[in-house]
Amino acid sequence: MAELVAFREDRLGFRFALHDKAVLGRSSDCDLILFDRSASRRHAEISKIGESYFIADLESTNGTLLNDLPVTLQTKLKPFDCVKIGQEIFIFDPLLDVVTGPAPAALVLNSVTESQQNTISRPGSDCAANITADQAALISALNHVLCTVPEQDVVPTFVNFLSEQAGATSVSILWPGSSTGLRQISYVSHPEGKRLLISQVPYRRVTELGEALLWPRIVTGLDFNAGTRHVLQVDQPCVMAPLYCRSASNMGLLYVENQNRDADEQDLSFLAALGQLMSPFLDNIIAGADRENARQIQEGSTDPAADIASRDLKVRIVYSTASHVAQNHEPIFITGEPGTDKTSLARHIHLQSAQKNGRFIKVTLSDLQPAQMDRILFGQESGADDNQAGLMSLADNGSIFLRHIEYLSMTAQRSVLMALEEGLIYPIGSRHARNVAVRFISSSSANLLERVENGLFREDLYARLTKINLALPPLREMRYDIEYLANEYVAKAARQLGMSFKGIDPSAMECLRAYPWPGNLSELKAEAAILARFSQSGHIVMDVLPLHLRLAPEVFKHGEVSDDSLLAEAETVYLSKALSCHQGDVETASAVLELSPEEFIIKCRAYGVDPMDYQGEPFSAVQRGPGQTNLPVEDDL
Repeated sequence: MAELVAFREDRLGFRFALHDKAVLGRSSDCDLILFDRSASRRHAEISKIGESYFIADLESTNGTLLNDLPVTLQTKLKPFDCVKIGQEIFIFDPLLDVVTGPAPAALVLNSVTESQQNTISRPGSDCAANITADQAALISALNHVLCTVPEQDVVPTFVNFLSEQAGATSVSILWPGSSTGLRQISYVSHPEGKRLLISQVPYRRVTELGEALLWPRIVTGLDFNAGTRHVLQVDQPCVMAPLYCRSASNMGLLYVENQNRDADEQDLSFLAALGQLMSPFLDNIIAGADRENARQIQEGSTDPAADIASRDLKVRIVYSTASHVAQNHEPIFITGEPGTDKTSLARHIHLQSAQKNGRFIKVTLSDLQPAQMDRILFGQESGADDNQAGLMSLADNGSIFLRHIEYLSMTAQRSVLMALEEGLIYPIGSRHARNVAVRFISSSSANLLERVENGLFREDLYARLTKINLALPPLREMRYDIEYLANEYVAKAARQLGMSFKGIDPSAMECLRAYPWPGNLSELKAEAAILARFSQSGHIVMDVLPLHLRLAPEVFKHGEVSDDSLLAEAETVYLSKALSCHQGDVETASAVLELSPEEFIIKCRAYGVDPMDYQGEPFSAVQRGPGQTNLPVEDDL
């Protein structure tokens, strides 16, 4: 079966299998949906005639280019042909596998003409027996260092060792990306940003057969031009060694280049032995988190760390660092955009600390009035029976998480500083201090240093609270994690609704990846809950997505900001589908959207949605709002 592979940088790795006929365009009823404003609703068509494929332009506004020439009549496609529609670029049968992951994509080239003469091959598991005494001493020293550094420093330490001791100028690590080992992820790329180009023959010999290879040439360039694939190779030896994953049938790959000198057979044994050393560390870092998540899901664990379920390297590093710093008693300050789930990280810190057997108290300071803050935090004594214990007292021998610390009043700031420095608090109305042993965790979505400079926050308290700072990345920087998180959140929401979940369509998933998620994880969870309610037979397809998500790839590319009309269109979609699901029953439909019936009716009137239009109409038959013939994006939007 032939296929199109996206070759534009932001979509690299997206593949589309071609059957007998495929229509390409912006309309949601197209087989391959495009997200370029210059593409027409039904732009081009690819048809299979006999054993060949032909492309034809469907009288589009801006035309279709094949190898930079306009397509006028039905034209036969050949391997390596380049199809351009606006800014979209697809290669027809490129004989190319794209390995994506946290690191830049690795490209595995099929059918590359090259001689295997001068190749040296050894079973990867036997190479350690052939290293010299000096190399054995170096490996032993590295092992000692890797066992003592924090988990987040293991990979950088290993890469630095390869650079300094093995003279490596380029290092890449591919790792089995699933329990079956049938796909790889690009995990490490050094120098940062460098893309690995490798031919399929050595790639398979390492990952499937477990061979360590001294390969006589490297691939330095790949381009598609005028229907031809251009592969640039140079005669420069490189070393490839297998990495062993306990939970996968296939192996990972360690790729090392040295531009300063030619690698030799002794380098092969040394680097393959290093691959054996590094494998269990990588297994623990990558696969360990996945196994723990699977165990928690199976056992129904309520551990807050399970709710993160992130596979993103940056997030794992933050959590690993948090586990390490939680062992001391210093305050920890968490920063990040709203919705990045700072509460789960704070709870994780508490559970990893010596105070884990005490209480974890969370208080959202932005919800408190300044006049109430001291009483709620530190308690009140009136001399009667109505004494009130403060949250600080409740958190004694445990942890307190102060969310939105920027809202802490000036009087409360003074009291918190005393609790930090002296372990003492004064309840309101009391002349006697109380001893408390509390672990302080605080967070802010604002620029707290700016508040210090403006005199709104104490500089000495700021210095104490922010001695250890952990920063959570926004969701838009975790695009490789969005697929996993979206599936997890929708599946969880579906289970809570008693519904089945069969997955998210690739075109819908592409929209989710491209959307900037200003509300981060909180927004993704909220959208997932609504998508689960409106899924068709448990499958999330393009039509289920609201307009702001369907337009996301185009908006992301052009850097445009959604306007109120997009929000109105999205709300119209939700109102219409809620009514359709429940045959026009306003009370039930409003409950689904977590609105009061009054709010629901107000929105319906504002958007021209009439509940009477949906009485008795099954949801599966409705893909439009009242007065609309289509919900897909119109060309003039």
